[in-house]
Amino acid sequence: MGLFSNFFQNECSLGAQPRTGWSWSLSVNGMPVAHVSWEDVTKALDGLCPHEDSFVILEQRKGQDYWFIQSAVALAGPHTGEYVVGVGWNDDKGRHYMERCGGAGRAVDMFRAAWQGKTLDFSGFEDQSDQLPGDS
Repeated sequence: MGLFSNFFQNECSLGAQPRTGWSWSLSVNGMPVAHVSWEDVTKALDGLCPHEDSFVILEQRKGQDYWFIQSAVALAGPHTGEYVVGVGWNDDKGRHYMERCGGAGRAVDMFRAAWQGKTLDFSGFEDQSDQLPGDS
């Protein structure tokens, strides 16, 4: 498992990281937030509840390129009630998406690291890129 984790960590580490110098946008439950601050992000994460319309997306875009981190509360399955944190981006190899389940504290830590431009730790994340719908 460690070998796979190390390989995956090295393979995705550059693309999976937030983009330096790109501005942030925030959507809460599908609604954009104007003039985003860190306080807006923490308030949105605190407000997550187990409902299909309860989610937070912190995103960066530049032209056709993007990077994002998102979170919601799992509604079903073995992780029901836990926070799901997903990270997605695109690059010359295509679209990528990974996610992990855990507590609210882990979600806040990941969002804070992204907001501050720190290197994100993807320990425990699973690559879900093959689950993305095809380009149309």
